[in-house]
Amino acid sequence: MKILKLILATIVLTGLASCDILDSQEPQQSLPTDEVVGDASGIDNLVTGMYDGLQDPAISGGNFNVLPEIMADNVSWSGSFANYARQASKSMLPGDGQIGDWWAISYREINTANVLLDAIGEIDDPDFTEADRSLTEGEARFVRGMLYFELARVFAKPWGFTGDNSHNAVPLRVDEGVQGVEDFQNLERDDLASVYAQAEEDLQEAADLLPDEGIRSDNRATRYAALGYLKRLEMTRGNFEEAAQYADEIISSGNFSLTDNPAGPFENEFSTESIFEIIHTSQDNPGVNDGQNAFYADTDRGGRGDIQYSANYVEALNSTVTEQQQSEIEAEGYTVTDTRENLITIDNEDVNATVKFPDGVNNADNVMNLRYAAVLLSRAEALVETATDINDVPQEAYDRLNEVRTRSIVVTDEDGLPQNSVIEFEDGDFADRQEMIDAILLERRVELAFEGDRFYTLKRRGLEIDGLSPDDNSITFPIPQGEIDANPDMDQNDGY
Repeated sequence: MKILKLILATIVLTGLASCDILDSQEPQQSLPTDEVVGDASGIDNLVTGMYDGLQDPAISGGNFNVLPEIMADNVSWSGSFANYARQASKSMLPGDGQIGDWWAISYREINTANVLLDAIGEIDDPDFTEADRSLTEGEARFVRGMLYFELARVFAKPWGFTGDNSHNAVPLRVDEGVQGVEDFQNLERDDLASVYAQAEEDLQEAADLLPDEGIRSDNRATRYAALGYLKRLEMTRGNFEEAAQYADEIISSGNFSLTDNPAGPFENEFSTESIFEIIHTSQDNPGVNDGQNAFYADTDRGGRGDIQYSANYVEALNSTVTEQQQSEIEAEGYTVTDTRENLITIDNEDVNATVKFPDGVNNADNVMNLRYAAVLLSRAEALVETATDINDVPQEAYDRLNEVRTRSIVVTDEDGLPQNSVIEFEDGDFADRQEMIDAILLERRVELAFEGDRFYTLKRRGLEIDGLSPDDNSITFPIPQGEIDANPDMDQNDGY
């Protein structure tokens, strides 16, 4: 897919106002857009290029997982990259490259989506059918909605920071794509309510247009990837009734199921649990000094070993079985193991690494973006939140939570026979809704560890992130210095 970079450079320009990037373009990189996307083949190439952009380690190919994770409490950063150390310690600088790249690559691919949406209405090619047009629109809208959401939840204060969410988020551009110097605009930041509304509109359109199947033959986005992001958006906005509905549609589709053990989604690409993941191969990956594999894999597995799991995480992992359940297990003479222990090198005191992404040699492990376990836990959380009290919580909420627990926590009797019912939660186990929410959040923390979820869960729940409030200035990413310098209408976030 790298061969498309020259094609993309002709029409997809990084940033919103940085006109200087055009000054460095070679003459052969100034083809008119209609010569690049004037037919079905051109459109297909650009869609491929857009997905190639998602693979970039600056965004969903790595840093969507890495940067928020090192800011929370499941891991610690031990590497030598000073900018990542600042990220982990919540002392980011506007000039940090990982911040600038998150912004720039996101807007580059938003622009790719805009160019596609412009072009599909103008294509006059018998090989470009109405079905092709609808699919292309769905894919472009999915990428644009996904990226606006991902941008806003790090470059803006949390949802609810202002009563009407009128606080600054990121600039929106959803009309014509940038194709030359004359198309650049100095855009102001739009408010968070508007950005999330645009993301919602795009993702809803994508859900209507994308294929209604679990995994496509080309492994690109489906209806359920769009629904997964809509669920994620509504959880962030605290709209639990809507989030529960989106989660239910994914569950009810019958397209997904948990793998036999918690390692399954990482040992088998596009498993039954996969809703959307970013492809990496030994020939096409972020490389040895970037992306999730380089940072998470320890040196014994060819990685850098820069991200180590924390003692705090081990404590959480060891507390998934409650004291009451442990007492019953001991009284019956049962044994219990949370098999998620197998996903960290817990037996090696010198290497505190996860083995979810072990291929530090080839860097070929895919990045898990959306998976079924997260949907089950979101459904459980949303059902509890929409209940009036603990007695009103439906049985399904317990069932969804237990579904994740009993896949990972194994209880056996002296004959080796399973006795997992002892660790299943049931009506009467929780004094109130908050106790049940806490149990769901603990399960979420352990199940989705090292996948970029913990930071966002703490943030949307209003919980402290390493002792800091989610609306602390140091939690919000700075607007990149290059954007501030190039655009006089761009406001910097407080504290930078």
